[in-house]
Amino acid sequence: MLKSKLALALPLTILTLVGCSSSDNRFEPVDAPEVNNLFVVNELWSSSTGGTDSFYSELAPAFDEQNVYTASRKGKVYAFSQANGEEIWGVDLSDEAENDDKRSARLSGGVAINGNKLAVGSENGYIYLLSSANGAIVWKNYLGAEVVAKPSFNFSGDKLFVLDSRGNFSAFDTFSGTKLWVTGDAPQPLRLRAQPEPTVVGDEYLLVGTSSGKVNVILQSNGATVNQINVGSATGANALDRVSDVASRPLVLGRVLYSASYSGGLVEYDLGTFNYLTKLGYQTSRDMAYDNQSLVLTSDDGSVYCVNVEDNSQRWANTSLGYRQVTAPVIYGDYAVVGDYEGYLYFLDMNDGSIDYMDRVDSSGIYNASYVKNGKLYVLAKDGTLACYSYADGAKESSAKYVENINNLISLKAAQGLTLHHPGVYDSGIYAPNSMSKEQLEARRTAIKRAVAQQEAQIAAQRRAAAQAAKARAEYEARVKAYEQERRERLSGFGIAPGVRSDVESMDNQKPKADNTQNTSPEVEQSSQGTNEAQEQRKSSNFGI
Repeated sequence: MLKSKLALALPLTILTLVGCSSSDNRFEPVDAPEVNNLFVVNELWSSSTGGTDSFYSELAPAFDEQNVYTASRKGKVYAFSQANGEEIWGVDLSDEAENDDKRSARLSGGVAINGNKLAVGSENGYIYLLSSANGAIVWKNYLGAEVVAKPSFNFSGDKLFVLDSRGNFSAFDTFSGTKLWVTGDAPQPLRLRAQPEPTVVGDEYLLVGTSSGKVNVILQSNGATVNQINVGSATGANALDRVSDVASRPLVLGRVLYSASYSGGLVEYDLGTFNYLTKLGYQTSRDMAYDNQSLVLTSDDGSVYCVNVEDNSQRWANTSLGYRQVTAPVIYGDYAVVGDYEGYLYFLDMNDGSIDYMDRVDSSGIYNASYVKNGKLYVLAKDGTLACYSYADGAKESSAKYVENINNLISLKAAQGLTLHHPGVYDSGIYAPNSMSKEQLEARRTAIKRAVAQQEAQIAAQRRAAAQAAKARAEYEARVKAYEQERRERLSGFGIAPGVRSDVESMDNQKPKADNTQNTSPEVEQSSQGTNEAQEQRKSSNFGI
């Protein structure tokens, strides 16, 4: 069976979620709905690309104006004509020396293209750059960790960005294969197997989701993190509840960033003002689709939602596909299209979410989002079958091309003219105020470390001074207490002069005595006389009054 994208990764371990008992069917897929199709969708052609076997690999295809490029997990990379599905070329990366002692090339993450350059990564830790003309290897580089996410080119195509399973994000010169910089956040111990494709903003910025529930804004020039947006939060009673990966690709519409986490909701963030606009209760680990009015997403329980971007109101929700491992959506004309684990393809009306068309196109299942190019719909099945579809109705196909063009314009204008820097210091790194060289960034980092050390030294000195002041205060209070005790004793008559007694003793001596002259001694009489004299002295000096 297909390993779910929601498999959780530990170091050297993959966890899958199972029910507590065989009788617990809360998470079992519902039956596929019965639908009366309202229109016709034609299959234009299909070709075999090799597939993923039973492993988790999101081998998304890539497109230029004439061809579509695909890869199989075992190492085959193909170019097919969009017109008729004819194979243009094919290469086998499993023949490379580094894969000789491996089960296969284990390609993963999908194919990226820019001009005549084609890139694909592998779970064996390699990134390959190929010629889109014939599939020849231009260069390859070993990263030392699995490449699960789809790589990305910058707008100009002179840089290639690769995220690996350790959380390291590397940039390569596409002409020489030289590694330009590496950055990133250490992954969480418990995290999703899936990793998001970075969102490229021109030749300046990268937006990358992390396993800690954040979106990092990174400078393409040097890898410096210049902003960090909190999306998910690691809260919950156990480690599973605290999984907060941003596994979906960050989506930028104009100046607004939409990003969702596995357990933390959907965040709307203004990239122009650095303010959080709202947080909605939708959760997903799959990429979102959009047009000029709507945002469409699928939750991990199979529900499909459509949200109005103008006011964040929910236009509709379709919950009829519960736990059918529904794919990420794509907008094809007037419909949001999703697939499921049994190979069914569903067309949901963008107005109300109703399923107007359904067809089982491949029994092996669909695990990737479908793709729209030049008014056609491309579906990649688990077994590697790539099929091209089109509306039979010419008006619907024209609508599909129109929406596609609008979406392309939205993508090109994303964050245009915005400065995404958010200066400051954060716990995971330094936000540079402007573009910096590596040397400048290191100098800034050293200066901040020095300032922090000085501040810590000042705090330590203040603490020592406070301790000394507390000690001096305690000594002063002890002296005051001793002085007051001494004063009380002096004023009560103790120790004034020899033979003078306290008031208490005097009062005792004034008590009536029993008349027993036989037992009275001269010493007692003398003592009484001395006491009377002392009383007279105190009266004359106002003591004892």
